Parts: sequence; C-alpha cells; structure tokens
Amino acid sequence: MPTSSSSATAAAAAKRRWRLAAAAAATATLGACVAVPPQVAERPANEAQSLDDAVASLTTKLLARAQVDRGEKRVLVVDPMIDRASGNQTAVTRAMEPRVVRTVSQHYPRIEAAPFTLASLDRQPIVLVGCTTPVAAPGTAMPPTGGQAYAYRIWASLADLRTGKFISREEVAWVRPEDVDMSPTLFFRDSPVWTLSGGMGAHLQACAGDLGDTVSPAYLNSIRAGAAVNDGITAYESGRYPEALALYTQASQLPGGDQPRVWNGIYLANFQMNRQQEAEDAFGRMVDLALTNGFLSVKFVFLPYSVDFWPDRTVSGQYPVWLRQIAQRSGSRNTCLLLIGHTSPTGTPAANEALSERRAQFVRRQLVQRAPVLRTRTQAEGRGAREPIVGTGKDNWTDLLDRRVEFQPHPCGGLDGDRPLPGRT
Repeated sequence: MPTSSSSATAAAAAKRRWRLAAAAAATATLGACVAVPPQVAERPANEAQSLDDAVASLTTKLLARAQVDRGEKRVLVVDPMIDRASGNQTAVTRAMEPRVVRTVSQHYPRIEAAPFTLASLDRQPIVLVGCTTPVAAPGTAMPPTGGQAYAYRIWASLADLRTGKFISREEVAWVRPEDVDMSPTLFFRDSPVWTLSGGMGAHLQACAGDLGDTVSPAYLNSIRAGAAVNDGITAYESGRYPEALALYTQASQLPGGDQPRVWNGIYLANFQMNRQQEAEDAFGRMVDLALTNGFLSVKFVFLPYSVDFWPDRTVSGQYPVWLRQIAQRSGSRNTCLLLIGHTSPTGTPAANEALSERRAQFVRRQLVQRAPVLRTRTQAEGRGAREPIVGTGKDNWTDLLDRRVEFQPHPCGGLDGDRPLPGRT
C-alpha cells in the first residue's frame, strides 16, 4: 500500500503535469494571445471555488480551447449572463462580467474585451454566452433539494459572429454558495411580467454550444436587440428614463425586438416619466404578446397568508392598470384562461395549496369585474409551492417569482368558470 508521503508526491506530480498540459493547450490554440496562464485553471474540475477563481477558470478554459487565428487580434464581448430558471440578470451574473474582462485583460493581450453594444457587434466579435443555476453539489447538474443550494453551476460557450459558429465548447465551473447573490437586478426586479420567451430560450441554448456547431438563427437574430436592451437597462437603472425609453423603442424596431424584456422596459420608462397612458399601452402589448405565446406570469404581491394585495401604493398602485389590460385583452379573444396561483415553500403543503388557489380565485374575480365575459371563460387553481422558480424560501422580493399568478390561455367553447376548462379534469 502506498504511504501518505508517496501519495502526496504522486498527487503533486499529477498536478504539475495537469498544469503543464493546460498551459500547452492554451499556447497551442491561442499562441500570442496568451501572456501568463492564470493559476486558477489548476483547480480540480469539480471543486466549488470562490466567484473570482471560478470565473477566471471558466474564461481560461474557454479561451484555451478556442479555435482562432493566432496572429489576429479579436474583440470579445460578454452577452449579459442570466439565471437559467428565471432568465433574469442577478447580482451574481452581473458580477461575473467584469471578472471575465479582468481575466482577458490580464492574460490575453491580443483579445480586446469590449462592451456588449451595437457598435461592438458591428465588429463581428467573439461572444461569451453564459448561464448560472443552483445545484445539489459541485460536479452535478442536479437541482438542490429542499431549496438549499450547495454550489452554483456556471457554464458558457464562445460564439464567433464572423463565422456564425461556436469556436469553444461549453465549459463549466462551480461556485461556493456563500459567494452567490441571486437577487434580481433592479430592472428585472421592477419588471411586472415574467417569461422566458423572447430571446431567453435562445440564450440558454447558446450557453451549451458545442465546438464547430452553428449558432442558432434565433440567437443571432435577436442579439442586436439584446444589445439595445442592455443599454436600456443601464440607462433605466441609472435613472436616465428618457434615454432608456429611446433605447427600448430602438430595440423594439430591431429583428427579434418584439419581446417581453423590451415591453417591460418601455412600460417601466414611461411609468417613471409619469406617462400613464403610454405605460398602460405598453403593458397591454406585453399581455397580447404573452397570450399569443401561450403564457403570461404577473408578479402580484399579496400580504402574507392573505388574498389581499400589498397595500403600499408604491408596490400595488399599478395593479388596477395591469388587471384592466389583462381583462380587456383576454376578453377580446376567443380563449379561456386558466389562472394558476403559486406560493413560496413557507407553510405546510396543504396550507400553501389552499392559499395559492384562493389568490388565483381573487385575481379571477378582479378580472370578471372588469370584463364580465370572462366569468364563463376563466378557471382558477392553486399549485402551492410545487413549482418554484427561485426556490430559496426567503419570502422577500428576491424570490417574488415563487409567489406569482400565471395566466394560461386555452381554446374555449364558453364553459362556466366554475367548471374545468376543455381538456382538463
């Protein structure tokens, strides 16, 4: 049996061989692009790291495998990373971008890190597309049980806009949970409508791109709108609402720009500028788009253990506008609506089931008051905490999506609202 000292010596030798192989691989593919291979790349593949080390490791592995012209200087941009479950930018996904830029600037002098803007996209850059999600343990993609994450998985790929191909395959790193803040950033926290459609699905697919594969047309078609949205988010979160409105409007006119993020932005900017009718029109456009796509989720905030909306008008003051638009736009369609209430994990399963259904029924009554035709075309049910999106159970604004009300349209023959919808039991 080997001694502990011989095992340690063998492990050290293996580590040295791994380090030399990693450096050689980086030099072989990027040549003059490499200055000093980052030491964080030496960490074991399935070990949870600090956020700094994990992002540096991920970036290094991606660039080490990248198939690019060694002698040519290239531009790299980071398409803002998102949370896989919600599609939101969060505090941690936003914190990753400057860390990518720092790694590139320190170790790859022939790669220019540029901001994700329309001007940068005109230069046909390499795009780093990344995502993050909580997992049960480092080295697995399994979701955590009981709402507690024991690590966070981050993964990304590199897409070359010049060729329309992935030039580096999906790479993965693991982050310690204490380094991760999953709070949504201001724009996503303020957005009233949630959906993963409108470019988010294409982004998630691109995160897992494989070397040599063609980048999906859906992603390429929406990337310029995404850059305009990104500038709009920056302007909105800085309080520059007229500039934000102009950027969101620009995004709406670009290919792939008719998407919820854009209309959320137009709504929010108009609301902040006290342009009430324009804001309501933008919310109505979101409702139309969501119902056409088959799914609408609205972030209504209720009092704890209650079916009453939160009384603070800074929170719920726009709810009558939202309800009016949902009622009017739904009422004008020949569809039935299934309203689904959700709760956070707090409380017993039976109590959560009952509370979520009561909240869905409350919203249904609000709609029927505004559009009586919906009385025979709506049905409410509760699903308690069985379908969380965030799943942390913090019961604050960070996991608001877990206490949402969803609206699912179905073909409707005019059944009574107290009876099941067509095709349901």
